[in-house]
Amino acid sequence: AQFTIRTVLLAMARTNAWHRADRISAVCLLVLSSVAEGSAGYAPATELFESAGLQSGGAPDRRIVHGVLAPAEAPPPPTNDKPRPVEVGPWGFNIAGMDQKLQPGDNWVDYTSGKWLKKTKISDDQSSWTAFSSLRDLTEFQIRDLLQEGAKANSLTGTLYASYMDEATVEAKGLSPVFPFLEKIKQLATASDFATFCGETEFGFGSCPFGFGVGADAQDPDMNVAQLSQDGLGLPSRDYYLEETFAKQKKAYADYIVLMLGKIGWPEPEAAGAEVLAFEETVAKVSWSVEARRDPEKTYNKMTIADLSVKAPGFDWAAFMEAAGRVAGNVQLVVSEWNETAEDGVIGIAAIIGSTDLTTLRAWSAFHFISGAASYLSKEYVDAAFGFSKALSGQETQKLRWKRGVGNANAFLPDAVGKDYVERYFPVSSKKTMDELTSLLKEAFAARIKNVAWMTNATKEAAQKKLASFTFEIGYPKKFKDYSEMSMDKTDLFGNLEKALAFSARWDLSQLGKQVDKAYWGMPPQTVNAFFEPDRNRCVFLAAILQPPFFYAEGDMAVNFGSIGAVIGHEMTHGFDDKGRLYDAEGKLNDWWTPADTAEFTKRADQYGEQFAKFTSGLPEGMHIRPQLTMGENIADLGGLTIAYEARACRCLNPIGETRRLGRCGR
Repeated sequence: AQFTIRTVLLAMARTNAWHRADRISAVCLLVLSSVAEGSAGYAPATELFESAGLQSGGAPDRRIVHGVLAPAEAPPPPTNDKPRPVEVGPWGFNIAGMDQKLQPGDNWVDYTSGKWLKKTKISDDQSSWTAFSSLRDLTEFQIRDLLQEGAKANSLTGTLYASYMDEATVEAKGLSPVFPFLEKIKQLATASDFATFCGETEFGFGSCPFGFGVGADAQDPDMNVAQLSQDGLGLPSRDYYLEETFAKQKKAYADYIVLMLGKIGWPEPEAAGAEVLAFEETVAKVSWSVEARRDPEKTYNKMTIADLSVKAPGFDWAAFMEAAGRVAGNVQLVVSEWNETAEDGVIGIAAIIGSTDLTTLRAWSAFHFISGAASYLSKEYVDAAFGFSKALSGQETQKLRWKRGVGNANAFLPDAVGKDYVERYFPVSSKKTMDELTSLLKEAFAARIKNVAWMTNATKEAAQKKLASFTFEIGYPKKFKDYSEMSMDKTDLFGNLEKALAFSARWDLSQLGKQVDKAYWGMPPQTVNAFFEPDRNRCVFLAAILQPPFFYAEGDMAVNFGSIGAVIGHEMTHGFDDKGRLYDAEGKLNDWWTPADTAEFTKRADQYGEQFAKFTSGLPEGMHIRPQLTMGENIADLGGLTIAYEARACRCLNPIGETRRLGRCGR
């Protein structure tokens, strides 16, 4: 996003457009430059190089992302006391981090963020620090207060939190919670036993070479369908195994495998660890790249489980599906990575499993189970798992235990925590301001579609129909999952997590073959994020992001256009990016573009990608952006910035609250 901003805004500044801009325009631009980093698309961003669309020639680098909305001073060391206040200034905008001695046309980044960049240091328990970080920090404290109160009242979420914070009991139990699973792994005697164990632990702490779940059918988005994808790698993607640039990370992973196998007393851990890594390297060679997995059309392959057994031999699919959820052979499922000609993806991985001896498969299962469970065991295992994650993220120290406890509650009881969160911290009045903002950005988006010079009228008409179908949901979902049948024990952390995982699995499997209930969300409202769902044409803005520095219910509208307005525009643009454009007004995977418009869109997107591929400023030495991986975010960032800036011309509120028209959208 910072490169998009630099390109657009430096060009504007150098043509003296900056000097023609009114106060609201200037504020919009400054705020836009601060919040573009981190806006969500189809999934939350991770801090790993691969997921960031970067290729590395060295060790992980902890990053400071510029932004004048961030505090002007360095974040303090982690504390139990209180969050660092979000410094937003008297009218919702903090200029303390700017270097106003510079001309914006000479150096936009330092003009907007120079002082902040010089003073800000990343605390050791973080791998980066951004405007998002300060808000996530605040949210953690908010949730901790709720959980501590819940612990005293013996609520479900409070009891789970208390069991996590009872470190003495966790320490005393050591490895004992996972003994039954490790013993079961040792007894796996046949290929069917391995497939059965994969199915039994698919929704738990174990791992499987395939991912299985339930979700909306892309070509029939009102119905839920079973879904299957490639999986089984312990590193972030296939490239970590195959590219020399990730040799250090792969070596750290190899050491980690041996370390964990040794800690559980696995026979000959060094030799077993080498076999596990070799198995995953072989799997990586037939796995699809992250770029290839972004294609909605190529990753839609519908068949029955019986078909899968015939076309992808080597893995006992019937045993796996029975153990995972008693899924019958005549049930249809959508397979993501499927190519019968190339025999890679799911087909290739199944064949590799079929040719791998059980000794290796048992060691692989044991390693992944202990690795998945390590963070909830005694300190010895927690520290070992963190040691490996440090090699990927660059984070120097673990977060304080209470912060990890908050994350644990969010992960295992997301809707229960979310329901309490919005009742305490989300004012309903915020919806009114958000409704106005989304309406104005939608109007601006429609005007831009109307005025696109290169698009044919047929595609424009279909695009307007799709845009009209967009809905906006704000704050929290219409329904939260009901946990009333679940109980928790303050002295049994691992048992509590097993119950939560089993509940989640039952709930997901209960939706198979049923109509999609759109009243639920796939992300809890206490997450600092927003997302777009192409199969529902729905933009969702979660409660936690709707607070300063991203949103001000009573603040200056110029600030809101520049901050949350950019996020709104970003999510809307996802409906028309290189993936989203393939879904129609009903949310179906259905290419509605004329061939000529598809060709023109692709040409322009490729040119945009070529620009991103050349950017190196601000990146560690040897790294560059992989534009086909980040294309959706690149397009959405530019669209979000543009739409938010133009929407302020539809209507803004001046400092004394008067409504004024600044011109029709799109002019």
